[in-house]
Formats: sequence, structure tokens, C-alpha cells
Amino acid sequence: MAAIIGTALHWSDILVLLLYFLLILGFGVWSSCKNRGSVGGYFLAGRSMHFIPVGASLFASNIGSGHFIGLTGSGASSGIAVAGFEITAVFWLMVLGWLFVPIYMKAEVFTMPQYIKMRYGGERIRVYLTCLALMLSIFTKISVDLYSGAVFLQQALNWNLYGSVIALILLAAFFTVGGGLTAVIWTDFIQTVIMVISAFILMIISFLRVGGMQQIRNLFPYAIASSTLYNTTECGVPSDYYMSLVRPFDADLPWFGILFGNGVASIWYWSCDQVIVQRTLAAKNLTHARAGCLVAGLLKFLPLFLMVFPGMIARILYPDEIGCADADVCYQVCHSRNGCNDIAYPLLVLRLMPNAIRGLTLACMIAALMSSLTSIFNSSSTIFTIDIWQRFRRNAHDWELMIVGRVFVMILVGISILWIPIIRAAQGARLFDYIQAVQSFLAPPVAACYLLGVLWKRINEEGAFWGLISGLCIGIIRFIWEYSYTAMPCQLEHLDKRPSVVRFNFLYFSVLLFVISSIVTIVVSLLTKPLAEKYISGLTAFDLDNPEKPIEIPTKSGCMHKANAYYDEEQQQQKPYSFENSSFHHIEQPPTETEKKALHFFDTDNSTGLAFYLKTAFAWICGLEKTDNLDGQSICSENHSSDKTSHRRSITSIRDNHISSWHKQCSYAAIFILSLCAFVWAFFTDYRIRLI
Repeated sequence: MAAIIGTALHWSDILVLLLYFLLILGFGVWSSCKNRGSVGGYFLAGRSMHFIPVGASLFASNIGSGHFIGLTGSGASSGIAVAGFEITAVFWLMVLGWLFVPIYMKAEVFTMPQYIKMRYGGERIRVYLTCLALMLSIFTKISVDLYSGAVFLQQALNWNLYGSVIALILLAAFFTVGGGLTAVIWTDFIQTVIMVISAFILMIISFLRVGGMQQIRNLFPYAIASSTLYNTTECGVPSDYYMSLVRPFDADLPWFGILFGNGVASIWYWSCDQVIVQRTLAAKNLTHARAGCLVAGLLKFLPLFLMVFPGMIARILYPDEIGCADADVCYQVCHSRNGCNDIAYPLLVLRLMPNAIRGLTLACMIAALMSSLTSIFNSSSTIFTIDIWQRFRRNAHDWELMIVGRVFVMILVGISILWIPIIRAAQGARLFDYIQAVQSFLAPPVAACYLLGVLWKRINEEGAFWGLISGLCIGIIRFIWEYSYTAMPCQLEHLDKRPSVVRFNFLYFSVLLFVISSIVTIVVSLLTKPLAEKYISGLTAFDLDNPEKPIEIPTKSGCMHKANAYYDEEQQQQKPYSFENSSFHHIEQPPTETEKKALHFFDTDNSTGLAFYLKTAFAWICGLEKTDNLDGQSICSENHSSDKTSHRRSITSIRDNHISSWHKQCSYAAIFILSLCAFVWAFFTDYRIRLI
């Protein structure tokens, strides 16, 4: 997509950008020195984070450059309905904090597939969800962020796409490799502050330019491109429901679909996705995790005002560019035949923001891109290390896992750089739509697997597995069927001959797929043998006070690696489950000769000159500067003598010892925030609209 609004930056903008990068580098280096010398420190920040950075990191991990481009563009296209996704996220953040997090914390897991292994047993579900999480991270989240970042950098700055994006990827990788989750959370915190401040300034300037909220109501219906005035179709004309979060069943974003269809995807995204949940697991206790969800919930009210309304203002101010509907006209404006809504935010930045403040807003967009990338890099490396590498190296020591996690981040960096040409070729095409469709078709079965697993003990591994597989098959069939047809442009919609099942709203399809997956899971579970109580004690929502520790669920031999529910009948002896952060029973073994040689590599006692400095730098990057404490250290060890901060939570005390004195106040605050959420929905609703 060619840049049509690029401009040379003022010296003050460049100065602000330099100050931003210096600030981020300072925070990154400072935070990289904390909680980095152990697996618990690297992957979960030593479980010591305060609720404010946890909440800010939740928000920053969610709000990437795609939100600034996508939400602003959707607001410019059809009004405020897209903000319904952001407002409903407040409710699902409360579900995360009050339903899922207590279970995850009591289970002491690092990753979501690790919890699934504990809850259902076997290996096949864990392997499936691990591979699915990595694929979604690489081929959807990273690509979405790079796509949006590329649009902004090209449209707004005329920067070289490869050089700028590669530089940002490498900077994000520096924080992730060097400091782990601690550095990621603290840089997310400062970048959240930058994002909110700069977007708030742009919002104020935009509202002042257009004349306030009432003028948006009055002028948006008439923000039509001059080329659209003579059309006989409704193409390019704003929706009649532009100022309502609630829209009819047959609208593009119906209220039922946003509340329930998006709710299904939100269960997966907010409560089962590693990128999000990992932040709450890094909190110092349950109270701080819940308070972090409250902070993120409050911040989620902001996109409506910071992104959606400015998008509507952009269309009011520049209707011929933002509101173009004719494919040829749009191509002249932004080199895309699918509309120019995506240039709304960079257009506002470059035409409304004064010097220096423009640089702050550009830093905001870069911060949004970097915060998402660091979150994805850290979470993906955690999943790979804990759920894949440890499957083959069951007795791996801490130092080995930390090196593997850092190396995998570098592999992700390489994949991200190789992905850039594909993103560039797809600009203006439909790859972005394909990516979003993949998530909507794969999320419902996973949401059903987790939700039923935490709510009902009767659900077993057989039911969960076949629920996932049936949902996957139906989702893939719908995906292939839908994209085997070519969607007609707006002017030719009357010629659209796609079957009704293909045109079925994707939000409604999410609800249907969730129901089908749940039914299959329940029916198969009821028809097969349940898991004994001793295997799942304390792993469901209604069993948190159970003082018993769960025993590892036996796995059948064979290629399927199924959970063996008949193990007790087959053998009388039981294998006690070592309830540590690894899902495998660990047998303490001394380091092998190869491991001793690897550790000796980081020993700087006998090194001098350049070799000494290179070894020191490499050891610091890998978190292995203290080699004396690493010889026998393992993630499964009973005592982490060198890890003072990652103390073990006792499985029997999640409700007692690991809550703060202001724990009840969090629940009261959650009720207030949910009430505020309902008020916003009620306030931005046109009550003349028929709901059915």
C-alpha cells in the first residue's frame, strides 16, 4: 500500500521519538536485571509483580497496533458498534480473575496446556493445544501486528518497511531475551502510559476540531464521499445505527453476536490464552492478580473514546478519503480497492497533531506494536519450553530451560522477519480477513474444553478430546467453504450467490460451534469412565478448598497417549504425583558430562581478555551469570535455593495465605466496574432499534 500522506518529521518529533526509545531502553535494561536467573523468574517474573504493572501489561498485550488501525477504521466505517467488543471484554476480565486464575494459581502451572495435562491427563490434548497456540501466535497475532504496523509506518512516515519493522522486532526481542517476563511487564507498563497519554491528546484535539460529541451525532450520517453522492446503492453510506452499541439481529455486528458469539471467543482469549493468562500468573498473589484484572478492565473502557470516536471524526473531517466506496477512487487514495478506513488514524495524527506531540503519538503506535510483540515472544517461548521441550527432556535443569526459551525467542524473531514480505504482498488483499476467520473458527472448541473442565468434574479426557476434534473439523469445513467463494464488492452484492450457510454471521457461527463442541464433550464424557476424585482434586472451580493434592493421571501406552481411566483396576499400586511446575514426575539426576561442559562454558574464572567479556555478556543474556548455583538446579527441584522470589504457593492455601487484606475490596470494585459496563451499554444504545 503506497504512502499517500507520508511527511517529513519535524526535529521536535524526532527528539520525542529518541527520548521514547531511550526511556524504553532504560526501563528494559533495569527490569532485565530482576527475576531472571531461574525458570520461575524468567517465565513468570518470580511471581512477584504488583497489580498495577500486571493490569497495564494485560491492556498493552491486548491493545496492539492492530487496535489503533482496526478500531479507528471500523469506527470510521460504521460507528461505535465495534466498541462492543472492548466493553464486553471488561466482563470477561472479571471471569478470568474470579473463576480461572484461582484454579491456575492453585495448580502452580506455567502454561495453559500444562493445566490441561493435569486436569484431563494423557498427552494428546496438551500436544494439540500447544501446537494450536504456537500456530495462532505465529500466523495470526504476529502477522496482525506486523500488518498494522506496516500500514502505519508506510502511510504515516514513508519509512522503509523492512528496516523499520526489523529494528522494532529486534528491540522487542532484546527485552524478551534479556529479562524475560519481568522486562516485558515493566516495558508494557511504561508503554501503556505513553499510549494512553498520546491517544488522549489526539482525542481532545479531534473533539475540539469537530465541535464535540453532539456534532459527531449530527455530522456523521452526512460524512459521505462526493463520489458516493451519485450512487444508487447504499455503499459508502454510514449505518443508521452508527451511535448504538446494540444493533438488530440482521446487522453487521448484532447485539446477540457481540454478547454471546464474541463471548465464546473471549473465553478463549481472556481466560485460556497464554499471552494474557501469563500476566496474572506473574502476580505476587491472588489479590494482586484480581486487582490487575480490575485495572485492565478500567483501561478497556478507553478504546471507545481514544480510538472509535476519533475514527468517526476522521470520516467527518476527510469524507472523500476515508469514506470512499468506489474501488477505483479508493485505489487512487490509498492503493486499496477494499476501502481506505485503515488510514483514518495516521491521517488524524499527521494532519491534526502539532509538532512534538505528533512524535509522541508516533511513539504511541510504535509502543503498541512492540508491547504486543514482546508479549507474544515471551508467551510462545514459555509454551515451547515447558510443553514441548520438557516433553523430550523431562529432567532438564533450569539453566537448560532458560537457554531454550531464549533461543526460541530468536527463532520467532527470524520467523517474524521472514513473514514481512508476505505481509507486504498482502496489503490491500484478504489475508487479514483469513487470519481473523481462523481465530473465530478455532476458538469455540478450545473455550468449551477449558470452561467445562473448570466447572464440571465429570468431564474427562475422552470427552474433551473428541469435543476439540469435532469442533476443529466443523470449523475447518466452514472456513474452506466460505473462502472457496469470492465475496462480491458492495456495489455487486445483489449478485452474491453464496449459500446462506456461508453468509451466516461469523459471530452466530461461534455460538453454534461452541454449543456443538460442548454437547459432544458432555455426551462422550457421560458415556465413558469418569476420572477418580484423587486425580482432579483441587483442579475445578468448586473444589478449591480441597486440601488433597492431585495424583498424576496415568497415560496409556501407544501412539494416542490417552489418559488411562482404568489404571486403578489394572494395577493396585499408585504412582504419586510430584506436584511441581513440571507435569512430569521428576527423578533427580546429577548433571551429565555434556551438561557439565555446557555449564563450564559460562564459567569465566579461567578466561581473560576478550573471551572473558564475551562469556560474561553471553552468560548475562542467558541469565546464567551465577554458574555456582546452577549445577543441580532444576525446574522440578524441591528447593530453588537461588530463586528467592519464586516461592511455592501451597496447593492447600490459595484462599487463606495468598490473599491480601484488601481482598474483599477487589470483589466490591469488580461489582462497581461491571455496573459501569452495563451503564455504558445502556447509555450508548438507540432504544428505537428493534432487537429481534
